[in-house]
Amino acid sequence: MIVNPARDEFRPVSIEAAIAAHGAWKVLIAAIAALLRGRMRKARPPDAAQLSPWMRADIGLPPVAAPPAWAGLPLAAVRLG
Repeated sequence: MIVNPARDEFRPVSIEAAIAAHGAWKVLIAAIAALLRGRMRKARPPDAAQLSPWMRADIGLPPVAAPPAWAGLPLAAVRLG
């Protein structure tokens, strides 16, 4: 259905009218293309961990905490220590 917001009227468009106006093959190809295309998804926002410090401050996020002192050590040194 097509909605005309200026007049608030519904004008149904049947498949027969589309075939009569454009031809069976064009309507079939358009229907298959619409099925294969699928729904458009919204773009996901970027991960907050990958934002620059300036961007984090602009959107109100706290600064990134410094990594712990043992983060760069080998796993064996962490277990023994």
